[in-house]
Amino acid sequence: MAQAVASAALSATDAAQGERGGARRPGVRGRAAGVRRRPRFAVAAVAAGLALAVGMGGYAYASGQLVSVASAFDDVFLGSTAPTKVRNKVGRPVDAVATSDGVTISADAIMGDEHNYAVVYSIRRADGKPLGKIGTNANGTLTIDGKTPSADFDQSVDGTSGAGGESYFYDADPSDNAIQMVTKMTTDANVIGATMRTSFRGITLQDKGYRDAGTIATGSWNLKFKLNYESDSVALRPAGRLEVAGTDGSVRNVSVSPVGVTIDYVVNGTEKAPASGRWSPKYLDLGDITVTMRDGATMTVPSGAASSSEKDGKTVVSMGSFFDGMVDPSDVASVSFAGVTATA
Repeated sequence: MAQAVASAALSATDAAQGERGGARRPGVRGRAAGVRRRPRFAVAAVAAGLALAVGMGGYAYASGQLVSVASAFDDVFLGSTAPTKVRNKVGRPVDAVATSDGVTISADAIMGDEHNYAVVYSIRRADGKPLGKIGTNANGTLTIDGKTPSADFDQSVDGTSGAGGESYFYDADPSDNAIQMVTKMTTDANVIGATMRTSFRGITLQDKGYRDAGTIATGSWNLKFKLNYESDSVALRPAGRLEVAGTDGSVRNVSVSPVGVTIDYVVNGTEKAPASGRWSPKYLDLGDITVTMRDGATMTVPSGAASSSEKDGKTVVSMGSFFDGMVDPSDVASVSFAGVTATA
């Protein structure tokens, strides 16, 4: 069941995925999606031999995992973290469940690679009754009583300073009273084994103009669980001359996993913040990425969420892009982007 739920979530079509957006910040807040931003990496130094040290507004545990002060106190006030069991490489959180205002939300399945992960949540009425009449609109997007569901939520992972991606709803089992919400995120750090914190504040409905059109429940649903799952990522060998927004650079790493592509690269230049204080995303966009399979088939995916930092006059970027479905990494022959081709 875990494999079926996660696979169905990750194989949903673009039309069924609803609104999309990106966000690059330690915690992602959204109502179906976030807002694309350009963050700066956080850096913390930990004194050798100390079990706990303060650095850059957060706490760094001896394991090297950076957590915020709020997260550290959260461990005290909200209790222990729900464990996650791994079966067939898919993580299944144990007892990551919360009920408020007559609605129960649970974290059911996790899969991904080191930097890209998807979490499947289930939302249902606690009394067993349906949330409403489940259907789809002309675009294939899930609807409840003819309206689009929306979740107001925050999601963060310890040890990361940026994350971004998308979220959407689907119905894994029409015979039960639950619907599923999927969040697909790219992060700037390896998240396997880290602690995830997700807080929901309300489940509402929107009309065709994305205006509020009803409330299913408001309350407080707080889930805390381990992002335990197994990655099948495969490293590729990049070759060629990288050019991004007219500036040359180099590629540090290209890898593919069943869920997406991760590209780490350096651009030989930096961006200056304009008077508005907002950063230009020109170095964060690699354009379309072409994935060629060993049988000659190709697919194109757009650049995904990206984060960057500046060092010695250069911009260091980490970007991740999800596939619409899933692939076997061993079937990938090459990945091409911005003048570079990385081969298996």
